[in-house]
Amino acid sequence: MKIKKQAQQKLAQNVRWQALQLLDKVDNQGEYSNVLIDRFLKQSQLDERDNQLLVQLVYGTIQRRLTLDYYLQSAIHGKKMDAWVRSLLRMSVYQLVYLERIPAHAVLNEAVKIAKLNGHQALGNFVNAILRKVMREELPSFEQCETVAERLAVQYSVQPWIVADLLCQFSKEEVARILASLLEKPILSARISTSPEGRERIVAELQAEGFEVEASALSPYGIRCLKGNLIHSNAFKAGLLTIQDESSMLVAPLGQLTGNECVLDACSAPGGKATHIAQLLQDGHLTALDISSAKLAKVQAHLERLGLTEKVTLKVADASQFEPHTSQLYDMIYLDAPCSGLGLMRRKPEIKYEKQPEDVQALAEIQLTLLRHVATLLKKGGTLVYSTCTLTLAENEQVLATFMKERNDFVVKKVTAEEGIPANCLTEEGYVRVLPHNYHTDGFFIGRLTKL
Repeated sequence: MKIKKQAQQKLAQNVRWQALQLLDKVDNQGEYSNVLIDRFLKQSQLDERDNQLLVQLVYGTIQRRLTLDYYLQSAIHGKKMDAWVRSLLRMSVYQLVYLERIPAHAVLNEAVKIAKLNGHQALGNFVNAILRKVMREELPSFEQCETVAERLAVQYSVQPWIVADLLCQFSKEEVARILASLLEKPILSARISTSPEGRERIVAELQAEGFEVEASALSPYGIRCLKGNLIHSNAFKAGLLTIQDESSMLVAPLGQLTGNECVLDACSAPGGKATHIAQLLQDGHLTALDISSAKLAKVQAHLERLGLTEKVTLKVADASQFEPHTSQLYDMIYLDAPCSGLGLMRRKPEIKYEKQPEDVQALAEIQLTLLRHVATLLKKGGTLVYSTCTLTLAENEQVLATFMKERNDFVVKKVTAEEGIPANCLTEEGYVRVLPHNYHTDGFFIGRLTKL
């Protein structure tokens, strides 16, 4: 997006102009919405109300991109335009359709102003004509789509191949519930760094500070924050909390650690799982790997804040090639494998449009490679916990099925409801599958294997 000097000067305090610049970076330059928004808010000159509107405009427009394009298609009808202009039209239609408190004339006037200042008079006229046509005509029905997969893809703004993959696993009604939940606002959650018995006290202290919080129904270690930012709380500053999604809080306890094990966390960044494992250890020790030194530095910072550094050794290493310095094998290995991240579509909506089927297949090969290697580092009788934050069969059940066909000395160690996992998160195979709509969390998969 080429930014004209007059636009930057005259629109400096214009929330829609600022939102458009962020949208252009996500839509057309491959940047990530959460990173851009966090960076913007730290230096924003807008007031709090406008900051909140900006976040809503950016996330909402990205979340509903395919739906907005569907609404725009008859008005645009093949007309060529710069990429940033399409982003401007999407953002404007998002406001017209989904934000009831913003008058239509205000949306129209602001869009035309931006088009004129960063483009020219004719571009302003073009944007005006397109938006007036959308406002004048009835929005096209989703029922015009030829197939169920196409309708769900357009209605919930997800690539058709993702819908098709989900339809292979679930009914169309369940898929619709999953996809609808991804359009809702994510909930911030945190994990307590004490035993579950201490959660009630921490919740009470946070409420006394003015935070609107509640205990997680999914994890006994979890706290959901409905209002406020927990990183500003006394509990966070005291190392009693760490930010982590509720679904990923299930991983560490499923290792059934006694506290004295020698443990490997093969892909440890950003550190939520590693700090949780360390929290559950007493005399045991954790070796935490990551291929990125920068990401491992963040893990180190989390360990220091929580007072857990003595229990953990960090190593920059590729887990598919890692060999410990001694011949000692591990009692427990956690492999939170790199994946397509489709369980994070609520929190990182651009994922819905970036990932392709070939990416999933390539990642499944990487996951298998990692699994094959770390399996050689596990003691007989040891446990391997495999997890991902994605929803595809190819990266979850199928990876484990392929691995166990190759290695008949590994079997599924079924997860049961007696371990505190809700029944609706357990699969017939004994795996854990958390769907995004069940507890309003990230989508997540966990499989637990034992080496015979």
